Amino acid sequence: MNADTLATAPPARGMEHEDFVPYVQALGRGETLRRHLSEDEAYDALDRILGQRVSDVQLGAFFIAQRVKGESKEEIRGFVRAVRERWMTPLASSHSVLLDLAVPYDGKERTAQLAPAIAFVLAACGLPVLLHGDQGVPTKSGVTPAAVLDCLDVPSNLETPAAERMLDALGVAYCPAAHFMPAWHRLLPMRRQFGLRTVLNTVEKLVNPASACYQVTGFYHTKYIDQMRSVQTGGTQSWIVQGEEGSIEMRAGRKTRLYGVHDDEMHILDPQALGLPENIKVEAGADLNRHVALNREALQNRDTPARAQVVLSAGIPLALFGVAPSFAAGMEAAARALDSGRVLSLLRDAQKFQRA
Repeated sequence: MNADTLATAPPARGMEHEDFVPYVQALGRGETLRRHLSEDEAYDALDRILGQRVSDVQLGAFFIAQRVKGESKEEIRGFVRAVRERWMTPLASSHSVLLDLAVPYDGKERTAQLAPAIAFVLAACGLPVLLHGDQGVPTKSGVTPAAVLDCLDVPSNLETPAAERMLDALGVAYCPAAHFMPAWHRLLPMRRQFGLRTVLNTVEKLVNPASACYQVTGFYHTKYIDQMRSVQTGGTQSWIVQGEEGSIEMRAGRKTRLYGVHDDEMHILDPQALGLPENIKVEAGADLNRHVALNREALQNRDTPARAQVVLSAGIPLALFGVAPSFAAGMEAAARALDSGRVLSLLRDAQKFQRA
């Protein structure tokens, strides 16, 4: 074998695995020696993981060490950038204004999963919405928007081109991760074996597959809010909702905190000022049929706690992104969309799209 052959030969078996060792060491050393990865290191680490260039042992060690240490904003930014630049098929959209409704992929296990109804109300009010997610995501493996949409006869498993057509035609669509980032979806069996939340639960909400100009992300843990503010991916404006189970549903009658990207962007919703003094928790447990029924109640404009929560949770984004001049006006617009039948009509169009 000559020198030229040596120079172009592929790495010896296991050599790439050895290259990943410094990342595990950086995260997993003792409290005084461990450190955060830089953004570029995080990018490279996740690129290797999604490219299946690490061993199963290294994969487990990396995510457990990351969990114990806690993720930094530089790491989250690097992980998100790796997915968006290397491992995601972007969705195209003809809408100049679009909202990425970034709900937790692991779903809901106690309170109502109302993201589908909220998305339809927003779209009916003139703010197009893309939902995205996956099924069976730990740690909750709860009820997801896709599961609810499926029971409502709305497409929940469209290939990316079909999701693009639905979004352009109706202003609302759902796209599953299995189609627009299959390498990410392939990590699910490994994630289920951990039994713990990992940084992946944070990253998947931020991938913004259609590069929407607006983003609303559900997040709960106050400890991480400051670092989460700086990693949002809405092209023009992003907000974090400290909602039910870390999602985007806001409980009628309870104060909800909203965080923008900058430190001076924050709202604490006053329920009484919005005419919602009664604190009502819309619960559904793990019963998918109950979640579906609650969405139907709202979509059919029945005067129920589910409708009140949908009006609140849709009305606030309408104001945040300038569709309505105030929170109260946003809620009024959401209520009018339901009262007029526009939301129900849009739902029927989506059901016809499924049959087509």
